[in-house]
Amino acid sequence: MPIYHSVGKKCMERVEIIAYRKAVKLHVFMPSKRTIWTVVGNRYEYWINPPDYCTCKDYYFRARALAIEGKGGETSCYHLKAVEIAKARGMVDEVHFHDDEYYDFIRALIDTIYRGVKGG
Repeated sequence: MPIYHSVGKKCMERVEIIAYRKAVKLHVFMPSKRTIWTVVGNRYEYWINPPDYCTCKDYYFRARALAIEGKGGETSCYHLKAVEIAKARGMVDEVHFHDDEYYDFIRALIDTIYRGVKGG
């Protein structure tokens, strides 16, 4: 089902804003070509594993719970939808790093995720 048919108007507005802000990032580490997807939010950066994982609270507490409990409803978050839209429209911001920067990048990203989960 196309994304436009599976989300509400408010969610779609958020998705559009993220895509047009170029907040969907594909971090490519060279020469290994390892990749990490992130979405830069208003307060935090979220680690994304398209098509089915995001580190945001909404994904963890609502979407995954619905999927696990089999209650139906939306089992994704708007960050994942933004990645889908940005990829389809060629609006992904691809950022290149050297492999030597990989571990520091991961450390900083995990720190950001921790702050987001903690709510600080």
